[in-house]
Amino acid sequence: SESTMNEKICQNLQKTKVSEISANASHKPLSVLGIGKTIHVIATELTQWSSTLPKENKDRLWKIRNKLLPCLLRLMEHAVTVLHFSTIIDEYHDSDAAVVNEVLSIATIAATPFIGDGKTSSGSFGIGALLQWILGESIGCRAKENSYGILSLAYTLQSCSISPMTCAGDFETKGHKEYATLLSDSVASNDFLTRPVIDWSVQSAHVDASWTDGVSGVGSRTAMALLLTICKASCIITGSPAEEKEFTVGTETNSEKVPLLLRKIAHNIGTNVLAATARAQFFGRLEFPSTSPGQPTGTISTKTNSIGPFMPMVTRIGTVSKKSSSASKNDEKSYSDQPIRMNAAVIIFCLVYRDIDKLTSCGKAFSYTLPVMLSLMDDVRSINQALGALMLLSFVEASSRIENNEIPSFIENSSSIITKSLENAIQLSSRQDATFLTTICLAQSEWLRLLFNWIPLASKSSLRPTTVHAWMSKAASDNLVAVRKQVQMGGKDKNDELIVGALVAGIDPLLADLASLPNAATIEIARVGLSAILPLIGWRGMSMESRSIQIAALAGLLSLLSGAYPIMTHHGTKIMTEVLILLDRSDKDAIFMRDNDQADKSSDKLRNDELSTESVVSVALHAAAATLVICDKGADTVLSHVQKHGTLQYKRVSQIRNVGEK
Repeated sequence: SESTMNEKICQNLQKTKVSEISANASHKPLSVLGIGKTIHVIATELTQWSSTLPKENKDRLWKIRNKLLPCLLRLMEHAVTVLHFSTIIDEYHDSDAAVVNEVLSIATIAATPFIGDGKTSSGSFGIGALLQWILGESIGCRAKENSYGILSLAYTLQSCSISPMTCAGDFETKGHKEYATLLSDSVASNDFLTRPVIDWSVQSAHVDASWTDGVSGVGSRTAMALLLTICKASCIITGSPAEEKEFTVGTETNSEKVPLLLRKIAHNIGTNVLAATARAQFFGRLEFPSTSPGQPTGTISTKTNSIGPFMPMVTRIGTVSKKSSSASKNDEKSYSDQPIRMNAAVIIFCLVYRDIDKLTSCGKAFSYTLPVMLSLMDDVRSINQALGALMLLSFVEASSRIENNEIPSFIENSSSIITKSLENAIQLSSRQDATFLTTICLAQSEWLRLLFNWIPLASKSSLRPTTVHAWMSKAASDNLVAVRKQVQMGGKDKNDELIVGALVAGIDPLLADLASLPNAATIEIARVGLSAILPLIGWRGMSMESRSIQIAALAGLLSLLSGAYPIMTHHGTKIMTEVLILLDRSDKDAIFMRDNDQADKSSDKLRNDELSTESVVSVALHAAAATLVICDKGADTVLSHVQKHGTLQYKRVSQIRNVGEK
């Protein structure tokens, strides 16, 4: 039967490969090239078997995932061990170093998709986990800047143009203790403001690995053992210092160990080597050895007349029969038909930049990342677009840490196409899952911010400041229009999280950067901004999602007030009206919750609702004061009317005027 045949194939592979390698190792050490070819063959088998999993025959599926693929991984681990001892027994020449690094990179690429982010034994990985790897220990945590996550409301409030958090100390001295308490350093204990606005635990934010059995976990465990062996071999072969605890199972989980191992391997064998191998694997062009005599090390060699899995993107007229044309067509996008290629590339490219400290090395790795990144961002599937955006975000984070005196040429040459790809991706994903849109918006705002910060270095560059400013304005305007369309839908389809994600990750950072430009550069998008933000300030609801939208909208309003101040006097009446309505409604909600049944006082939900309502009141007070100062007469007229007719608590009016005077 077919299942019996598969078992025999597995046994023959194990018997042939192990006996061949062991016999050669015991009598005459195998050449590095020979071992490398064996590892390459096993890697190819892993890719092919993982893409031909049966959907209906569960018995055969179980045997492939729990016997065949783990057996191939063990064979590869044995081959890596033989490679290690071969370099010790045999005379190890410097000319073999490039080949050894390439072999280890192939083995690393093969093992990575079976491990994923290490949080489960299913081999899957989540967008949130990759964001943690890229940005820090917690989502968006940057020790060099602050302790707030980049996707938290606290970070948004701290980064907006007229930040309420920077004024907390002055409010304390003026007697506004309630207001100061919520916006002072104690905000760190405010879970509502410091939590990420997006729930990354949802299933849609995870990429599955169908070739791994999450119940038994044998594939994940075998791949983890292989990765440990690769890391140990790379340290010993390259002479890199390493501690024994790096190769043993300690108290840390696999989710903590996986990124450390991959970064250590990349450091030992070379970031560019690993990046080049990941790109070749992604496009189905992985060959071994990748360099031919006379070619510089690190360049990918391709067969000019090859077809099939090695060159799936090229089909020469007259060289392919009708019988094989359908197979070639199916392989046109290898990462779609063989998702194991995409999983490996995404995980590798989200980590390779972490330890790069030179711009030249970063640029070379980026040249390998760019075609993979653009292929994913131009895909029709929103999750692939988000994964491509993660790769860009990884590069941006690394580049922002490197000091340089001019804009790199590779940034200058690719800036236009990357900006356009991000714009198209946001348009396609604006009605999809909130995690996808938030990820792409975050990558876009961080990418444009990187260009924005490098503008002073553009004296000798063709990338002009006006071009970057125009990109930022267009991105902010397009995102505001997309959010306004969501507002017109109301609360349908649970779009609260989508709106707040777009605000916190994309719109608010762009508005804050534009507000810092001279000559009130935000005037051009002021009307579009108000048409989208004011309805969000009046967003109905008492849930934490609704409160998050209100605070994120207020942060955007503060930046808009600062960046377009010359024309804001014409809009003072409607701005102050919306802010005061929110303030009055929040005060009444607080009274309602305070007078609620005592039995519910201890519930976490009620406490969270109270905390979020208090935060909205605090930020709304600051926004009303800023509106009073910038919009002058129109805002003062509304406030005086409210004070005269007593439609708002008198203490709130007094607080707004006192803060405005400050």
